[in-house]
Amino acid sequence: MSAIIDGVTLKDKLLADFELQKTAFFPDNPVLSGFRNKAAEAFKNLGFPTKKWEEYKYISFEGFIKSELNHSLTRNSLGNEVKNDLIVEGTNNLFLIDGFFDEKLNQKKDWPQGVIVCSLAEAIATKNVHALMHLGMHTKTDTDSFIALNTALFQDGLFVYIPENVHIEKTFQIIQSSTGNEPKLIQPRILIVAENGSFANFIHLQISSNIDETTLINGFTEIVVGEKANVIWYNVQEVGKKMGIVQTTEAYLRNNAKFETVTVTLAGKLIRNNLKIVLNGTHCEAHLDGFYFPKSGETFDNHTLVDHQMPHCESNELYKGAVAGDGTAIFNGKVFVRQDAQKTNAYQSNKNILLSEDATVNTKPQLEIYADDVKCSHGSSTGFIDSEQLFYLRSRGISESIAKALLLDAYAAEVINKIKHDSFRTKLSEIISRMIQQIK
Repeated sequence: MSAIIDGVTLKDKLLADFELQKTAFFPDNPVLSGFRNKAAEAFKNLGFPTKKWEEYKYISFEGFIKSELNHSLTRNSLGNEVKNDLIVEGTNNLFLIDGFFDEKLNQKKDWPQGVIVCSLAEAIATKNVHALMHLGMHTKTDTDSFIALNTALFQDGLFVYIPENVHIEKTFQIIQSSTGNEPKLIQPRILIVAENGSFANFIHLQISSNIDETTLINGFTEIVVGEKANVIWYNVQEVGKKMGIVQTTEAYLRNNAKFETVTVTLAGKLIRNNLKIVLNGTHCEAHLDGFYFPKSGETFDNHTLVDHQMPHCESNELYKGAVAGDGTAIFNGKVFVRQDAQKTNAYQSNKNILLSEDATVNTKPQLEIYADDVKCSHGSSTGFIDSEQLFYLRSRGISESIAKALLLDAYAAEVINKIKHDSFRTKLSEIISRMIQQIK
């Protein structure tokens, strides 16, 4: 399905560039070089996904997969801090510009002893043992094209290491932005390692700086949550109308670990979120919530997988969408309970509101259970705004547009209120309210 220019597809170009550049990738580390080579071979065999693939049957990347996309990027700095309504004050701000850790904007702070916050490329070059121990070691590259592509060709990203029993109360705010006006393929990589008994919370903003060219961001984030550690991860996406995002986030939990995440998708041409949480220890706890708001010309696709591998674990999942104009929303969520995962407690729910006759929703919640002592449930609903609730508000003198806005604000709030950072939650609520008021 790749576009062909002079007989050369984007896949061909990427693989050729990998062969030319692979000696520069991890030249002193044969293990990571092999890991990179294996990923390139997987991408060669898989190619880009098409609608014939079950996991991608409702979306098409044809508009992005073009040979003109430049992927051999160089470090660029905006010169000044990125401006966006979502950015909150009083956080540890970390900037990724076109996938590169920006040294000028990221001023070094006095972290607690042992904490590492740096460029991922720097961590690899200096042979940081914690980065090398976890980078790509928990994921598979042979089944997903975008994971394989990112693994083969990422140039930089972010590495954060939290030592044992270190609690960092001040939020890390990762501001991922794009610059320039050329078609590009951006592939940032983020690795977070939270050791036993540690705590950290993150806001991951995927925003754009007035990008007016076709841009595809293929991001991959790995989060390792140690025993009795707690990581909070908020991901918010608001990019330009010519931009696409494929964001894969994978979290790996050990005994008694806790992971909380909220994903909010507000703007972009095509956004695909792959969220995988592996409960690979006993008494783990995972909470995953999401809100998506596609409007005319936008397609937002959320795929989630919660993999219960060990007993006495709990997961709770709630994803809600509002779809306006001819927008499209897709939700595919699976809770996988392995044979050894007895005493699992898992809940999954997906709810959607259609705001026009042209809106489209495809939803598929799933349970796959191989243990016999579990409590698991799932459900899905799709429909229009409740006419009785609307009538109740209108009967009290509220106009139809304001009544709908009030109902949608309350609908979104069930997810947005899961965000514990007060000022960020307030900003996000205000932005969503403005978007709702603009819907006719």
